[in-house]
Amino acid sequence: MLFSQNSQLILRHQNIFKNKKIFFSGNIKDELPIHLYSIKTSIHLSTNYNFDINQKNNLNKLSIYYNLLVSEKIVKNYNTLIYYWPKSKSEAIFQLYNLLSCFSIGTEIFIVGKNSSGVKSVIKILENWVHLSKLESAKHSILFSGILKCKTQFTLKDFFKTHIWENLYIKCLPGVFGYKKIDLGSKLLAYTFSNKINGEILDIGCGSGFLSASLLKKSRNSVLTMIDNKESAIISSRETLYSNQLKAKVFSSNIYSNIFNKFDFIISNPPFHDDLQVNFNIIKKIIINSVKYLKKRGELRFVVNSCFNYDFILNKNFKKYNIIEKTKFYKVYQALLN
Repeated sequence: MLFSQNSQLILRHQNIFKNKKIFFSGNIKDELPIHLYSIKTSIHLSTNYNFDINQKNNLNKLSIYYNLLVSEKIVKNYNTLIYYWPKSKSEAIFQLYNLLSCFSIGTEIFIVGKNSSGVKSVIKILENWVHLSKLESAKHSILFSGILKCKTQFTLKDFFKTHIWENLYIKCLPGVFGYKKIDLGSKLLAYTFSNKINGEILDIGCGSGFLSASLLKKSRNSVLTMIDNKESAIISSRETLYSNQLKAKVFSSNIYSNIFNKFDFIISNPPFHDDLQVNFNIIKKIIINSVKYLKKRGELRFVVNSCFNYDFILNKNFKKYNIIEKTKFYKVYQALLN
């Protein structure tokens, strides 16, 4: 089993956790929670990650909780929190404020993250609630520990950020793409939408719901399905739809994992990062598998950075494709299924 640098750092202190009731949360990228010995373990996920729960280690005391937020009821039987710091500081604050509003005073807190992620700022961020100190740093990661001395206050609505674009209200939670501002690439893709686009449409990686809201504004008769693998994105998209009196299906799916029908049109502004690493696998999977989910004469339309070229992949999977918009920074591909 290959563990991340963060998990390797926790493993160096595994004896600490043998007699703990551990609640894992945050940016968990491997199966350490299954393998770390403890009295009992719970894993909180707000992004789709498939754990192999058939592992013998901890199987009789392991539970997985998938939701954006936790509650006092969920964490009441745990005395230790291990939190994996994400790349977004605003997302970390959002998640930690929720977590520390639920745990009992006296809970042991462990926070681990890569140095490049800004995790060192956690000491200052949480100083009113937890006195954190560095337990160890190694392999470009750092592990902090402390005791919860005061519970935080948490209200979900306080964390929504609202952007306004062409009379649309775009609602976004921390950690969702477009939280700081509406992405220029998304705007470029939205500018290509018109009332000629209709039928059944799939928005892959819907994020804040900006693309679908923009399309529905121009084509009210379209039937939109919006998917994302982050619970915060699902909630953001639903809030965007509600704020603009628009309707669409919104649910969790890891690309096409929960998609079982075909569409006239697929749109996407796909990520090319996995955490802090460049990763083109998502856009490749979107392109290659789109032919299975497009109706006859269906279209795939997506935006990418201008410096990236997907002609080879498109040429292998589509008979006709072209670039319909381009700026110095972004370009919009259109691929047609004959």
